Amino acid sequence: MATGDLDGVEPFHRFVLLSVIDLRARDDVPVHSFDVTGVCEDLLSEYEDLDGMVPGGVTRQRVINALTELEDAGLLGEQRKESPTGKGRPAYSLDIAEDEVLERLEGDDRFEPAVQAVRERRD
Repeated sequence: MATGDLDGVEPFHRFVLLSVIDLRARDDVPVHSFDVTGVCEDLLSEYEDLDGMVPGGVTRQRVINALTELEDAGLLGEQRKESPTGKGRPAYSLDIAEDEVLERLEGDDRFEPAVQAVRERRD
């Protein structure tokens, strides 16, 4: 596993990373940007403390940008996954230890309730 710098990415990117982990808990990996966008929207509606990280709301383009930057930071790895129509689309998977990310995010009050919910889904 790569040792990406979680401290070097902005809160929205950490939020996107949490969404990737949540999708992984559902065995839906590697993940596509549209799936991550949906999970981001679900988490925002469930945990209002996360709202401050997403001024202007979640858009697929913001999520795509975040996924790309998380890959550049060594936190995600990109793979190609073929869609049902035969198109190759970028898909992402974690390149770092999931438990380490959850532990670090749980130390931030804004993320704590969402991290606990993700942990429960994993178990």
